[in-house]
Amino acid sequence: MLLFSAGTGKTMVVDCIFAYGTMRAEIDRWNMIDSNCQHLKAKACGFKLYQEYSLFYPFATKTCKDSDVIEGSVLHWNDPVVFAHKLAGYDTIEGYSEDRENGLYQRIVVDVEDENRQIRKAYMYIQDQSPEYIEECFAFANGDWLDSTATEHFDTEKKRIDQAARKILGRHGPK
Repeated sequence: MLLFSAGTGKTMVVDCIFAYGTMRAEIDRWNMIDSNCQHLKAKACGFKLYQEYSLFYPFATKTCKDSDVIEGSVLHWNDPVVFAHKLAGYDTIEGYSEDRENGLYQRIVVDVEDENRQIRKAYMYIQDQSPEYIEECFAFANGDWLDSTATEHFDTEKKRIDQAARKILGRHGPK
Protein backbone atom coordinates (compact mmCIF):
# COMPACT_ATOMS: atom_id res chain seq x y z
CA MET A 1 0.00 0.00 0.00
CA LEU A 2 1.45 3.32 -1.05
CA LEU A 3 0.10 6.76 -0.38
CA PHE A 4 -0.23 9.00 -3.38
CA SER A 5 -0.98 12.71 -3.57
CA ALA A 6 -2.31 13.92 -6.89
CA GLY A 7 -1.30 17.52 -6.21
CA THR A 8 -4.70 18.21 -4.67
CA GLY A 9 -3.50 18.03 -1.09
CA LYS A 10 -5.51 14.83 -0.67
CA THR A 11 -3.71 11.58 -0.06
CA MET A 12 -5.12 8.31 -1.34
CA VAL A 13 -4.13 4.70 -0.89
CA VAL A 14 -3.00 2.98 -4.07
CA ASP A 15 -2.38 -0.72 -3.62
CA CYS A 16 -3.02 -2.14 -7.10
CA ILE A 17 -1.41 -2.18 -10.52
CA PHE A 18 -3.48 -2.23 -13.71
CA ALA A 19 -1.77 -4.36 -16.37
CA TYR A 20 -2.99 -4.49 -19.98
CA GLY A 21 -0.09 -6.10 -21.90
CA THR A 22 2.84 -8.35 -21.06
CA MET A 23 2.29 -7.83 -17.32
CA ARG A 24 -1.29 -9.16 -17.37
CA ALA A 25 -2.02 -12.07 -15.06
CA GLU A 26 -2.86 -14.27 -18.07
CA ILE A 27 0.64 -13.77 -19.51
CA ASP A 28 3.07 -12.63 -16.79
CA ARG A 29 6.00 -12.48 -19.21
CA TRP A 30 8.19 -11.06 -16.44
CA ASN A 31 7.42 -13.72 -13.76
CA MET A 32 6.31 -11.09 -11.27
CA ILE A 33 3.02 -12.68 -10.24
CA ASP A 34 3.34 -15.11 -7.37
CA SER A 35 0.91 -17.08 -5.20
CA ASN A 36 0.40 -14.01 -2.98
CA CYS A 37 -0.91 -11.92 -5.87
CA GLN A 38 -4.63 -11.45 -6.07
CA HIS A 39 -5.66 -10.66 -9.63
CA LEU A 40 -8.95 -10.00 -11.33
CA LYS A 41 -10.00 -9.00 -14.82
CA ALA A 42 -10.51 -5.26 -14.97
CA LYS A 43 -10.99 -2.31 -17.29
CA ALA A 44 -9.86 1.29 -17.39
CA CYS A 45 -11.94 3.94 -19.17
CA GLY A 46 -10.49 6.93 -20.98
CA PHE A 47 -7.58 5.13 -22.65
CA LYS A 48 -6.77 3.56 -26.03
CA LEU A 49 -4.43 0.66 -26.68
CA TYR A 50 -1.85 0.58 -29.49
CA GLN A 51 1.18 -1.40 -30.57
CA GLU A 52 4.06 -0.52 -32.82
CA TYR A 53 4.40 -3.26 -35.45
CA SER A 54 8.06 -3.94 -34.68
CA LEU A 55 7.57 -4.35 -30.92
CA PHE A 56 6.27 -7.24 -28.79
CA TYR A 57 4.33 -5.10 -26.31
CA PRO A 58 1.47 -2.59 -26.43
CA PHE A 59 1.14 0.89 -24.96
CA ALA A 60 -1.81 2.89 -23.68
CA THR A 61 -2.54 6.54 -24.27
CA LYS A 62 -4.94 8.76 -22.36
CA THR A 63 -7.97 10.01 -24.30
CA CYS A 64 -10.28 11.09 -21.46
CA LYS A 65 -13.21 9.58 -23.41
CA ASP A 66 -15.31 7.15 -21.38
CA SER A 67 -16.05 5.21 -24.56
CA ASP A 68 -12.35 4.31 -24.90
CA VAL A 69 -11.78 1.26 -22.68
CA ILE A 70 -8.77 -0.98 -22.09
CA GLU A 71 -9.16 -4.53 -20.76
CA GLY A 72 -6.56 -6.01 -18.46
CA SER A 73 -5.83 -7.32 -14.97
CA VAL A 74 -5.78 -5.56 -11.65
CA LEU A 75 -2.92 -6.93 -9.53
CA HIS A 76 -2.82 -6.68 -5.74
CA TRP A 77 -0.53 -7.95 -2.98
CA ASN A 78 -1.82 -7.64 0.63
CA ASP A 79 1.63 -7.12 2.15
CA PRO A 80 2.62 -3.43 1.62
CA VAL A 81 6.34 -4.32 1.59
CA VAL A 82 5.80 -6.93 -1.12
CA PHE A 83 3.61 -4.51 -3.10
CA ALA A 84 6.30 -1.80 -2.93
CA HIS A 85 8.88 -4.34 -4.13
CA LYS A 86 6.65 -5.48 -7.01
CA LEU A 87 5.89 -1.87 -7.99
CA ALA A 88 9.62 -1.10 -8.09
CA GLY A 89 10.10 -4.17 -10.32
CA TYR A 90 7.36 -3.06 -12.70
CA ASP A 91 8.85 0.45 -12.75
CA THR A 92 12.13 -1.07 -13.93
CA ILE A 93 10.39 -3.19 -16.59
CA GLU A 94 8.50 -0.16 -17.88
CA GLY A 95 11.49 2.18 -17.85
CA TYR A 96 9.83 4.44 -15.29
CA SER A 97 11.63 6.53 -12.70
CA GLU A 98 10.10 9.32 -10.62
CA ASP A 99 13.24 11.43 -10.99
CA ARG A 100 13.57 10.97 -14.75
CA GLU A 101 11.44 12.94 -17.20
CA ASN A 102 11.97 10.86 -20.32
CA GLY A 103 11.26 7.26 -19.35
CA LEU A 104 9.63 4.81 -21.73
CA TYR A 105 6.38 4.97 -19.75
CA GLN A 106 4.73 7.38 -17.34
CA ARG A 107 3.10 5.94 -14.21
CA ILE A 108 -0.26 7.42 -13.30
CA VAL A 109 -3.07 6.61 -10.86
CA VAL A 110 -6.38 5.60 -12.42
CA ASP A 111 -9.74 4.22 -11.39
CA VAL A 112 -10.27 0.70 -12.68
CA GLU A 113 -13.38 -1.43 -12.47
CA ASP A 114 -12.72 -5.07 -11.66
CA GLU A 115 -14.82 -8.05 -12.74
CA ASN A 116 -16.84 -7.72 -9.49
CA ARG A 117 -17.70 -4.11 -10.46
CA GLN A 118 -15.57 -2.74 -7.62
CA ILE A 119 -13.77 0.53 -8.41
CA ARG A 120 -10.14 0.51 -7.30
CA LYS A 121 -7.27 2.98 -7.47
CA ALA A 122 -4.39 1.47 -9.43
CA TYR A 123 -1.08 2.44 -10.93
CA MET A 124 -1.05 2.27 -14.72
CA TYR A 125 1.80 2.78 -17.16
CA ILE A 126 1.03 4.90 -20.21
CA GLN A 127 2.86 6.66 -23.03
CA ASP A 128 2.29 10.17 -24.33
CA GLN A 129 2.79 9.76 -28.07
CA SER A 130 2.28 12.13 -30.97
CA PRO A 131 -0.70 11.63 -33.29
CA GLU A 132 1.77 11.00 -36.14
CA TYR A 133 3.41 8.14 -34.22
CA ILE A 134 0.07 6.64 -33.18
CA GLU A 135 -1.11 6.71 -36.79
CA GLU A 136 1.71 4.30 -37.67
CA CYS A 137 0.71 1.86 -34.92
CA PHE A 138 -1.91 -0.86 -34.67
CA ALA A 139 -4.99 0.21 -32.68
CA PHE A 140 -6.79 -2.44 -30.64
CA ALA A 141 -10.34 -1.31 -31.34
CA ASN A 142 -11.85 -3.26 -28.44
CA GLY A 143 -9.00 -2.37 -26.05
CA ASP A 144 -8.03 -5.98 -25.36
CA TRP A 145 -4.48 -7.01 -26.24
CA LEU A 146 -5.37 -10.70 -25.78
CA ASP A 147 -8.41 -10.69 -28.07
CA SER A 148 -7.66 -13.33 -30.71
CA THR A 149 -9.41 -11.41 -33.51
CA ALA A 150 -7.30 -8.33 -32.82
CA THR A 151 -4.13 -10.43 -32.57
CA GLU A 152 -4.83 -12.10 -35.92
CA HIS A 153 -5.49 -8.69 -37.51
CA PHE A 154 -2.25 -7.33 -36.01
CA ASP A 155 -0.26 -10.27 -37.45
CA THR A 156 -1.86 -9.79 -40.89
CA GLU A 157 -1.09 -6.06 -40.89
CA LYS A 158 2.48 -6.65 -39.72
CA LYS A 159 3.08 -9.14 -42.56
CA ARG A 160 1.62 -6.68 -45.07
CA ILE A 161 3.89 -3.89 -43.82
CA ASP A 162 6.94 -6.19 -43.76
CA GLN A 163 6.27 -7.28 -47.35
CA ALA A 164 5.85 -3.67 -48.51
CA ALA A 165 9.08 -2.70 -46.76
CA ARG A 166 11.00 -5.57 -48.39
CA LYS A 167 9.62 -4.55 -51.77
CA ILE A 168 10.62 -0.92 -51.27
CA LEU A 169 14.06 -1.86 -49.97
CA GLY A 170 14.56 -4.59 -52.57
CA ARG A 171 15.08 -7.23 -49.93
CA HIS A 172 13.81 -10.78 -50.17
CA GLY A 173 13.72 -12.14 -46.64
CA PRO A 174 11.53 -14.73 -45.00
CA LYS A 175 7.87 -14.59 -45.93
